[in-house]
Amino acid sequence: MAIRVYKVADIVENHVIFLRQHKFKKEELAAILTGLGPIADPIPGPAWTLGLVIGEGPGAREVILPLLPLIGKSTQVDIPLLLGEINDHSLFYFRGRLFMPERSPRDAFERDEVSLRIKKAVYDEEFELSSLRAAVANLEAAIEFQKSGPKRDPIPEEVKLLVWARDGGCCVRCGSKQELHFDHIIPVAKGGGNSEANIQILCQTCNLKKSDKIAVT
Repeated sequence: MAIRVYKVADIVENHVIFLRQHKFKKEELAAILTGLGPIADPIPGPAWTLGLVIGEGPGAREVILPLLPLIGKSTQVDIPLLLGEINDHSLFYFRGRLFMPERSPRDAFERDEVSLRIKKAVYDEEFELSSLRAAVANLEAAIEFQKSGPKRDPIPEEVKLLVWARDGGCCVRCGSKQELHFDHIIPVAKGGGNSEANIQILCQTCNLKKSDKIAVT
């Protein structure tokens, strides 16, 4: 039977920020966190804090509780780390997030299942964020392209020399040797580059006729 796993909190700048989209109470998580002892091979790090609201209504107040440095070598541990258990509930840490399965795993097989489900949830979240960054970057590049047009890099000098020698130092259309220009056969605006095969010599008249077209009509 599959064990459902819930993300219950994010760790942001050493603060525990609880989420609301799960079935566990904040007090249940606090009971596990504040009852923790040292874990294997801990390396000291910044203390985390836990904000807990006590009471309801006008008399409610928030208490900030210090937490132990729970994580070992770094916040980027390779496998979900079991922080503690209470009343058949267990709390896991993985990559800056806290998770609770609907019940504590009973054996090694179930512990492996919980670990895999936690990792899948985190990787899905990170992949979504990575895809969002890429989409925004593409949109920003498209907006910048619309504002400034395609980026036009200068034709390299070695390409100019090769084209000049190949075309005989004259316009390839009419043979003129006056007011010559290096022209992109496929315009930059249509995806043309600065390779020798895409550069030709045109006189000013033929170049103006061609404009941004691929051929002179």
